[in-house]
This record gives sequence, C-alpha cells and structure tokens, in this order.
Amino acid sequence: MKDTPRVVLPQVPRLRALMDSPAMTRNPVAVMERYRKEFGATFRFHFGGAKPLLVSSDPAFIEHVLKDHQRYHKAEIQVERMAEFQGQGLLNSHGAHWLRQRKHLGVGFRQRQLVGLLPMQKETLGQLMDEFGQLVSQGPVDVYGQMVRFTLSLVGRSLFGHELPEQTLEKIGAAITQIQGFIVRQIVYPYMIPWYRLSGQSAHYQRIRQQADDLIRQHIAARTSDGGTDLLGMMLNTPYKDNGAPMTDEQALVESLQLMVAGNETSSVALSWTMYLLAQHPEYIQKIRDEIQEVMGTDSPTLETLHQLPLTMRVVDEAMRLYPSFWMFDRLAMEDAVIEGIDVPAGTMMGIYIYGAHRNPEFWTEPDRFDPSRFTKENKKTRPMYAHLPFGGGPRKCIGANMAVVQILLVLVAIVRRYDFECSEPGVVGIKPMFILRPEGPIKMNFRPVPK
Repeated sequence: MKDTPRVVLPQVPRLRALMDSPAMTRNPVAVMERYRKEFGATFRFHFGGAKPLLVSSDPAFIEHVLKDHQRYHKAEIQVERMAEFQGQGLLNSHGAHWLRQRKHLGVGFRQRQLVGLLPMQKETLGQLMDEFGQLVSQGPVDVYGQMVRFTLSLVGRSLFGHELPEQTLEKIGAAITQIQGFIVRQIVYPYMIPWYRLSGQSAHYQRIRQQADDLIRQHIAARTSDGGTDLLGMMLNTPYKDNGAPMTDEQALVESLQLMVAGNETSSVALSWTMYLLAQHPEYIQKIRDEIQEVMGTDSPTLETLHQLPLTMRVVDEAMRLYPSFWMFDRLAMEDAVIEGIDVPAGTMMGIYIYGAHRNPEFWTEPDRFDPSRFTKENKKTRPMYAHLPFGGGPRKCIGANMAVVQILLVLVAIVRRYDFECSEPGVVGIKPMFILRPEGPIKMNFRPVPK
C-alpha cells in the first residue's frame, strides 16, 4: 500500500498575522476570507502572530476531524476560555463526562419532548407577535434586536417552563454579549491574558458572569421544588442511568446557561439573516406564504406541518449557508495524524472554518449569491455532506439543532403570514463575527400587514 502523498501547506507569515491582529478583532472573517482566497481551502496561520492554527474549509478534512471526536478534542478556546465563564458542561467537555451529559441531555431533545414543548412555545410566540404588531405599527424596527428577544423568550420558556421577565432576559443577553467580546479579545491577543488578569478585567467579567448565574439559580431553585416537563425539569428530575442520581443544581446551572446561550444565539442570528435575505428577495416571501397556506391553511403549526415546508426550509438552509451562526470553531489533535495528505502532529490546533466551507467555490457555484434551489434533494446530492454544516457535524453536532429549526420555522411562519417587509435603509448590512456571526449594527425594516 502506497503512502499518501504529503501536502506542504501554505503559511501566512507570522509578522503579517501579527499586523492583522487589529483587523482580526474587528472582523476575523474578512481576514480569513482574504487568506482563503489567496492560499486555498487549508493553510497555516498564527493568531496574534503567536498561537499557531491550521485553518481548513475543505469538507473532506472537516469530516475527518468532526467524526472522530476522541482523537480531536475541542481546544483551549472552548475548553479553557469558555469554561472560565460558562463552567464545564456539555459544550466544553470530553470523554466520559461529555458522553454521560450527552446521553442525559439528549432525552430532552427527542421528538416526543419537542412535541410536548410546542404548546408552550406557541403560547409565548403569540404574546411576542402581539407586542411585535404594536411595535411595527409605529415605524421601522431592528429585526436583529427583536429576534434576540423572540428567541430568548422561546428558549427561556422551553428551559424553565414559564415566561422570564423582560428585565431578566435583557440582563442575561447583555451579559452574554459582554463576555463573548472579552473572550474574543483573549483569543486574538493570547499574550495579553496575564495583563487582563492583573489589571482586573478578568475579575470584572467574572462579576458579570456571576450576576447572570444568580438569575438562573433563582429559577433552578423554583424548579427543584415543583418538578416540571420543561428541559430544566427533565434535567433535575431524570436520574442518570449509571448511578440513579439526579443532576446537581450546579451542573444544571452550567447546562442551562450553555443551552440558553447556544440556543438563543443560533436561532436569533439565523432568523435575522433569513429575514434580511428575504427582504432583498421579496419574491420568496410570497412563495413561502403560499406554501404555508397550502400546507396549513389557517391552522396553527404542528411539528408535522412545520416539516412539510420544503421551500421555506431551503430558504433557511441558504441563509445559514451564507451566514452560518457558528462561523468557525476549533479542534485539538490528541495524537499524530495525516488528514488528506496533511501532516497533523499531536497538539495541533485546527480552525474548522465553516464560513469558508459554505463559500468554497469548488462546491458552490457563485457562492456569494442567494439561491435556495441549491438545497433541492437533487442538488444536495452533488456535493459532500460536510460542505454545509450550520449545526456542526459528527457525534458533537449541536444537540439542540432540531429544536432550533422548529423555533426558526415557528417564528418565520408567524411573521410571513402577517407581514410583507423590506429594509428601511439602503446599503449592505455587515457582519460582526464573535463566537456567533452577528450582524454589524441593527437590521432596520418596515413591516406592512398582509391584506386579509
């Protein structure tokens, strides 16, 4: 058997990478896209000119890494930097602890559980739409701000079984934003971490984290005493299979906060970008509305009918291709490997560059163009599965992916049924990549009620 030919990867010069640090802080995707177009799908780079990183947007490379979660762990960015502010939960653990948590939490995301959560979500959505109607009647609204509010409420209701007060949601949302910004600074400027600690900046953000934790603890205390069929009730009242004990309150705190962060941000940005793209291509608004009418008529959505909207789902898939919520995440090689002819020594940190994979011209014709027909069954067969992975892939694929899709479709159906919409200001909305690919600034839109 012949050895696989070795590939010598291009490398961004370290001084050039160092000089790019300010640009990486402002918009790392713009920097990575420049290098991807110059060097190809896979290249070497140094964060801040210091921390080596192997960056890849090649589907075959990505598939190899994501499928083998035992040999490729989440790296320092998630295990240490995120754990510092989120604790050790499903999203940033490995081995036996990860597998135990995955099995335990997976019960809450089964089809039966999603069906049980749907009435609560629809009740919350009805209240949100009433408030939304009053707001849009007064003029342009920031769609991104509203979608954050929508999904925080929906995720909160799914987790805790009741409405979270508006003030609580705002405090949690603000804490998430501030902490993520600080973590990004640590990633881009790793040599500054000792100074952040000495200067008290780390302690400042820990206090913000503690305030958010205290808000969640109040709800955990309430759920411990009265049970419940929501996700938190499931966590607290379902015993682990290995020892028959329930999850501790502190572990429930960590998992709740991680699910709230991931669930809210994934859905809110996906909805925001979907609506932004629909506003630019209004013919699809009517096509989606016609599909909803054909499938549901005037009936309230069910889990079954939500999954009978192929055109709507193609639009969402294309929006998540162009603007993936998770634009890049990391992995650490635990042992020496050769991936697609590339030598990957143990200890190599890899950047799984989702944004680049979603715009790789080898698999996407005119990759910057909005075209939902890419996701017909026939067209999906023409490219690798790992060319499109808005929720990740492999054993560590986002545990809440199905719930996120349900929430996205619920909100989209509710809005498209009632409104036509368009951007109220000219120009292109830029991106603000943090852990999540947020819009840079508000997405202001005008909404017009659909004639009955």
